[in-house]
Amino acid sequence: MSIAELVLWGKSNGAIIDPRVSFEKGADGIGARYNGSNSEKAEIPGSLISVPLSICITPKIAVESLGNYGKALYEKSTNINSAVKIFLCTERASVNRSFFKPYIELLPALQEVGSPYTWSPEDKAMLKGTNLGNSLSENMSQLVEEWWQCISLLPKEVEKDGLPSLTQDHFLNMKFYYEYKFYTDQDIYEYLKATDVANWTSFGNYLWSSLILKSRSFPYYLFKESIDAEIKQDEAMLLPLIDLLNHSTSAKVNWSTSNTNGQAFFNFQSESTESGAELFNNYGMKGNEELLLAYGFCLKDNVADSAALKIKVPLEILPDLEAQGIKLPQINDYTTSIVRKAPVTEDSNAVNDYSKYSDGLLFFITSDNIPENLIELFQWLCRNTLEKTRTNTVTLRMKLAGLNQLRQAIESKNELIKLPSEGISTSPNGENIKLYLTSQKKIFTSSIKKIKNLEKGLLTDPELKPRLLTLKSIYKKDVKLQQALLVSLGISSYNDILESEFQDQFWLLYLMRCYNKNEYDDEDPEEKYLPEWIHRMFTELMNETEIKPAEVVQFKEIYLGLIPPLATAVPEVFARGQWRVNEMIISAKLLDLISFVRGKEQECILVECDYN
Repeated sequence: MSIAELVLWGKSNGAIIDPRVSFEKGADGIGARYNGSNSEKAEIPGSLISVPLSICITPKIAVESLGNYGKALYEKSTNINSAVKIFLCTERASVNRSFFKPYIELLPALQEVGSPYTWSPEDKAMLKGTNLGNSLSENMSQLVEEWWQCISLLPKEVEKDGLPSLTQDHFLNMKFYYEYKFYTDQDIYEYLKATDVANWTSFGNYLWSSLILKSRSFPYYLFKESIDAEIKQDEAMLLPLIDLLNHSTSAKVNWSTSNTNGQAFFNFQSESTESGAELFNNYGMKGNEELLLAYGFCLKDNVADSAALKIKVPLEILPDLEAQGIKLPQINDYTTSIVRKAPVTEDSNAVNDYSKYSDGLLFFITSDNIPENLIELFQWLCRNTLEKTRTNTVTLRMKLAGLNQLRQAIESKNELIKLPSEGISTSPNGENIKLYLTSQKKIFTSSIKKIKNLEKGLLTDPELKPRLLTLKSIYKKDVKLQQALLVSLGISSYNDILESEFQDQFWLLYLMRCYNKNEYDDEDPEEKYLPEWIHRMFTELMNETEIKPAEVVQFKEIYLGLIPPLATAVPEVFARGQWRVNEMIISAKLLDLISFVRGKEQECILVECDYN
């Protein structure tokens, strides 16, 4: 079937196409071209293409055409568009009897869509480490279950419902369902390549119709004001002719519906018209992942591109997170469209169904934006026991620890993505794979830089900096501790501490020294700088904590290796006050409560608490 025959079919059934618009096949598939002057008047004011509802494939047409089976699909299937998907399969299987023949025959075949669902194992392997690569198998499994639900609703005698006859391979479909979980990527690839159009109940055909609907559908609710029908949210329809237009995020378009003499029309208009240039539609602000999965292509320098970050969180803490004002991500936050979504009625008394987050909270970041609720989530997840009991606000320590943890999470994702070698150019999907991976790494790299800047802003803030203590600054100030380490352990510099991996022991000694600050000479300027807030918190923790025998055993060896030799070598520091194993245990607990670890170097920084 040719493009000309589709256009003729559309016009003979009421479609109106402006004479300045022509459809043609190019290197990137079928598209439209605008030929003419903007000063010329359109045949229909405000519209370049108008398609009557009567030639659109809608849920209503699908359900009515499939008879009782269509009604069962519409009422019982978990996917509101399952009837439309099955209808597409039946129409293609008996295309010579279909009213939609000119349209159906121009739709791309399963492999031609270019979706990663149909890729070879080698191409799929290139997506390893990305959200798309991780979710492909899970998404496919969900589609298989959705398909099987539809097949399970089939009537015993399909011909009585006016459905195409079942082929001999129909019963092999059942075999596929029960064996699918054992299929390798190669098995799936070979299975999908062998899809027979006549076997309309096969999973391969259902996947095809799912991709057609995903890549070409429009919201059915756009006709809500033009027809007298109840339309549910997420119902989709196919618009012949209009869905031939290719996508551009910069195209300024307008979609509208009208009703003329009882006939409903969908109207397409574009403000981005230039004589001789391609006429584009605008699918919305879609990232490369959504474009690749649904449409089989990526855009270079896609301003709408995003990268996914899935965070596993125990479901039982989600109510607390919401109570703290953290907005949990919704799928509608990230599925974009150039038209408004159908309004959703919210019940203020409804209980949030947290089970939908059982697989994790899915956030999307862009080169320009890290969602504020993602940052807030990491900050609250970094709360320690003291912060949980003493404050309902985000402390400075939580801010720094949360940013650091988020940065590490994004760095890990970035490191998992490996850019393809030059050999990828031999794959028909090579260019799209390269575009997708390059953009993902660009987004992650940009996000890491933004988080570092946020961290730097907090660490260098003149009002906040006095509340931060680094090992280097403490070592420089505490001359007596310097001398003690030199005399007893031979540590002569800050670099010696790092090279001998003595950081943890240093912190334990320093916190114990702060606890015993009142045992030293108050007139000695070298002792005055020991922070009072550390002494206070150490004392409180000592009074509140019951030391367990197992903890004594755990710390006894390190205690014996440090304190007795230091007390003998430098008694004026380590033989004054309390320097027992109990104090060392409390020192370790306190260190966890008042510090955060920064960057790949795992630098530990103490943060003065900002709660009473």
